Amino acid sequence: MTHGGGGAIYPLLILLLVSLPVTLIWLFYGQGNARKRRAIGFSQIAIFAIAIILFFSGVSYLHNIGFIAGFIVLIAMLLTPVVFKNSV
Repeated sequence: MTHGGGGAIYPLLILLLVSLPVTLIWLFYGQGNARKRRAIGFSQIAIFAIAIILFFSGVSYLHNIGFIAGFIVLIAMLLTPVVFKNSV
């Protein structure tokens, strides 16, 4: 990572600190079918873990893909409890 892109990781970390607790609270204390909630939540966490592995790879293209995928997954993790509030 260059010095110019070094500051781009801070929004990713802030989004992680906000979205992970929201998703985990929804996973374990949300309303609706617990099996479906856990399937959705743990699959999002697994996809985020894969994105982090790609983000810390040495290949430039995989680094960019992991960074963008991390942002998308974290935003989805933040919005999932709102979208599936009463339907799951």
